[in-house]
Amino acid sequence: MLDPVLPIAIYLLLGYLFKIYFKDNSKELIEFIIYFSLPAIVFNKIYNLELTFEIFKLIVMFNAIIFLNLILAFLLGKFLKLDKKLLATFVIIATFGNTSFIGFSYIDAFYGQDYVVYALIYDLFGSFLILVSLGMIIINWGSGQQVNFRAILKSVLYFPPIVMFFITIFTKLFEVPIFIINTTETLGATLVPLAMIAIGMKLQIKNIFYKFKAVFIAMFLKMIIIPIIVYLAFLIFYNVDDTWSKVTIVEAAMPPMTMAVVLAIKGGLDETFAINALVLGVLGSLLTVTGFYYFLA
Repeated sequence: MLDPVLPIAIYLLLGYLFKIYFKDNSKELIEFIIYFSLPAIVFNKIYNLELTFEIFKLIVMFNAIIFLNLILAFLLGKFLKLDKKLLATFVIIATFGNTSFIGFSYIDAFYGQDYVVYALIYDLFGSFLILVSLGMIIINWGSGQQVNFRAILKSVLYFPPIVMFFITIFTKLFEVPIFIINTTETLGATLVPLAMIAIGMKLQIKNIFYKFKAVFIAMFLKMIIIPIIVYLAFLIFYNVDDTWSKVTIVEAAMPPMTMAVVLAIKGGLDETFAINALVLGVLGSLLTVTGFYYFLA
């Protein structure tokens, strides 16, 4: 019954043990993923995808889910009477899910590589774009810094998967040799093991009870409440039995985004809170995301 999630757990454990007994190479692995694995997946999945108005509607829907998540996280943080710095950290952590590294891993394990494209669209044109725009504004607000819109725009335009997306759109005008398709497929396949090993290297168990109540509430909202709301909405407006619907619900249940944690730390927010949420989220997702998968099945 746990066959799909066991490889993910093993990758996490391997990464954690490697860090303990050797060193933390997560930075190098994540750079490889960003510059090679993710662009390869973008090309491989987008090249054969017919870009229709339905795709645009999906992007709008994915963004609506994230905005709903953000609003609920802010209101909940205010209800908990968190100070500005912790409130900003809470909102970032409780809103932006790991729809790429961990998301692709779960979708690949549960539904197969063909459905990673939906997770890819969710991540590139939902999670990532909102994080580096509105998310950065929240981070700067929480830390008392000024918003650098030029830096935000640059981070979007020069992000390798985004660059590859526009290259792929142009390439769709031509017939691409099969060896390129095969190469990108092989490179893209490295994402799941490398991403989960890198996450495993980032796990820190020592601060597991730091501001545990706020972390638990943030994770409960992000990984339980939001996907339930999305599920109920899909019962009304869509067919929950469609695989893309299940992929969307599972993506909404993802733990905190690694990049969101990194940006929150770089932006001067609560580092220990962010890392602790990442740890608990990743570990908890082995149960919660798997639970949603079997519930939807």
